[in-house]
Amino acid sequence: MPATLSITAMVPCFNEEECIEQAYLRIKEEVYPYGDTEILFVDDGSTDATLSIIKRLAADDPRVSYISFARNFGLESAFTAGFSYASKEWTVQLDADLQSPPAEIHKLTRRAVEGDYDAVFAVRTGRQDPWYRRLGTVGHQAIATRILGIELPVHASVFRVVRTSVARKVAACKVSTPYFLATLPLIGARYTTVETAHSPRAAGVAKWSLTKLFRHAADLFVGFSYRPLALIYLAALGAAAAAVALTAAGSGLQPLALASVLLHTAGLGALALLARYMVRVMRGSAGLPRYQIREANVPVRPQDHLYADPHADPHAGPTEGPDAGPVAADPHTGPHPHPEKSTGRAAPASLLQTGNLP
Repeated sequence: MPATLSITAMVPCFNEEECIEQAYLRIKEEVYPYGDTEILFVDDGSTDATLSIIKRLAADDPRVSYISFARNFGLESAFTAGFSYASKEWTVQLDADLQSPPAEIHKLTRRAVEGDYDAVFAVRTGRQDPWYRRLGTVGHQAIATRILGIELPVHASVFRVVRTSVARKVAACKVSTPYFLATLPLIGARYTTVETAHSPRAAGVAKWSLTKLFRHAADLFVGFSYRPLALIYLAALGAAAAAVALTAAGSGLQPLALASVLLHTAGLGALALLARYMVRVMRGSAGLPRYQIREANVPVRPQDHLYADPHADPHAGPTEGPDAGPVAADPHTGPHPHPEKSTGRAAPASLLQTGNLP
């Protein structure tokens, strides 16, 4: 491992009460020796005791920070917020379930520093996941890169170390479908991959279902490529040609019925795909925030806080009343305008409002 490194260990979590304390102990053992470090938990609207445990850890350890969403916004939103509120030069993203072993962090940081990369992604070897997740990952990445022409770090996972300033630029991109792996190459960041070990879940249950995996893949395909439209046009032409051939091949109802089924199937497929692209357009124009923070022990920008006035002066102190938002940093420089001076300690309680209504 590099002798010293300014690094934020960012841990998105959702209903991980059985894992979160063990994750904290394992992560701090590997990260704190770097020197200028912090652990940032991003609670994605947990409904169990996850947030309570994180608060207790933060009360005992000044290097622990947290932000907690008003509801479950999803993994992409969780690490988008994490990158936005990380205070160190580098951010390493870890799993709360410890499937990405914290001891493997050093492989990523060493490669990033020695190769002067902006991001280093872990490629999981001996992956300890259900067969459908392994097959789904290989399948959707192969379709994305080989058929749809989307540039991705091949076989990359969410276990990664990223230069925080670069990660913030990715988080700030106004894309209709947030997808970090596909957006990072579009801004010209230098990246590579490193093989790392993979472990079974420490406890609890996996949060990814087949439906979520399918939706995640569809977001990638439609959000970053227009080739599916060309493919459906070709499929429609093929179905039309087959229908004409069947009709010409013989008389009677059977060939006509088969030709009708082919045409209707192609038409319905085209409508479904166009509807997906319409969803992409609507997402981009809806103007909804990617996340809203209910409470935190770090300063939060007014536009990110559920109870803060988004037009409030970010340099002003907290106002009176239960709806007062936290003191926010300069919105042009992010929540930590001077990360090189950051100590990793939480802001004083007098400067914070957690957003809890009475």
